[in-house]
Amino acid sequence: MSQIIPRRVDARCRKWHESLPHDIREMLAEIYHALAADSRRLALMGARTLVAMLMTSHIGSEGTFGSRLAALQTGGFIADRQQEVLSAALDAGNAAAHRGYRPSTEQLNAVMDIVENLLAATYHLRSLAARLRQETPPRSKKGAV
Repeated sequence: MSQIIPRRVDARCRKWHESLPHDIREMLAEIYHALAADSRRLALMGARTLVAMLMTSHIGSEGTFGSRLAALQTGGFIADRQQEVLSAALDAGNAAAHRGYRPSTEQLNAVMDIVENLLAATYHLRSLAARLRQETPPRSKKGAV
């Protein structure tokens, strides 16, 4: 049997996952179960689906993956470089779904790093930054005592 990917099973315990929308959190849990069972194709298809779910929640479901990825970038949800990186992850997911592609452990970990980074940037880091802004004392006015 192929190598199980233990670091992904451990990753499900990240505290910030609790702040994800319910449907996203459930899909992520299913992906981790697929990873634990060494179901690489299913995990990769799940990662692709997770990105599609995120796109749908932010920009709708109209268009191709490519046009929706461009809309995420245009809408300010991702940067140009992130669009390029996400495109590679989506291509791998498409290959698993449509051509039976079975990624190596390294390839699947790369896709999961990309997807988890997107989730963190979209849901977790924005809320952290907002809270940090509220809690950071303002600069004092020059000359004030």
